[in-house]
Amino acid sequence: MEKNGIVSATLAEIYLEQGYLEKAIAIYDQLLAKEPENDSYRVRLSSLKKTLKEKSRSPLFKRVLRNKNR
Repeated sequence: MEKNGIVSATLAEIYLEQGYLEKAIAIYDQLLAKEPENDSYRVRLSSLKKTLKEKSRSPLFKRVLRNKNR
């Protein structure tokens, strides 16, 4: 959960714009847990997880993720 308690699709999209794909996925996971019937969250989360999987195959992306996690 976010430290400040704010969890929203808008926050997830801001994370995406800043390049924090994993944080955006975590937010959508939380949103979907709160609203399991929300199909738009489910579709977006699925899309983001697919993007992460595809990008994780790239050596450059792995290097960028390592640097962001430091």
